[in-house]
Amino acid sequence: MWNAALDRTENEVMRALLTLSAGKARFLASPAEMLSLVKGRCDEAALERTLLSLAQDGYFDFIATDRKGEKTYVVELRPKGAAFERSAHNDRRRFVLRLIVAAACGLASALIGILLKLIIS
Repeated sequence: MWNAALDRTENEVMRALLTLSAGKARFLASPAEMLSLVKGRCDEAALERTLLSLAQDGYFDFIATDRKGEKTYVVELRPKGAAFERSAHNDRRRFVLRLIVAAACGLASALIGILLKLIIS
């Protein structure tokens, strides 16, 4: 699942957040949990920057707190964040459709070339 408007790290973080949310709009997430789902693409400072940029883009709101001495984020998904999966699916569908149209146009062009060659010969 990817979104064309976001870069690779932002897409990974959004996927990790949606996995951790388990369908809830408001949930707790620790940086260690998110980093384990992001698969080593970023460190904790980069994760913080990515979270801030996604929050500014309107995907979710979050507050950094301490829970039992461990840094924890209270995350609340906004409508744009909740619709991330659907928009990523639509982006993938649009990409596949463009590939099919390009292949069909190439095939049609080749057939027209062959027909013209047969007619002229």
